[in-house]
Amino acid sequence: MKRGKPEPLLDDVAICVNMGWTHGELREQPSRFIERLRVYLDALGDAQEGERRRLEGELDRMRRGMRG
Repeated sequence: MKRGKPEPLLDDVAICVNMGWTHGELREQPSRFIERLRVYLDALGDAQEGERRRLEGELDRMRRGMRG
């Protein structure tokens, strides 16, 4: 959902997948709420990406330590 400017349809699909909504349910939500939800989901994605990178770094260090 982040990383540049997604296509509006892809953005809608990402929200529906994350929230477990149908497209109709998404359309029933107030636009202000959806904008805030987008910000929240972007922040959550950033945090998850940071954690993924941190864990990959730990795994790499452990692998290097086991070889040496």
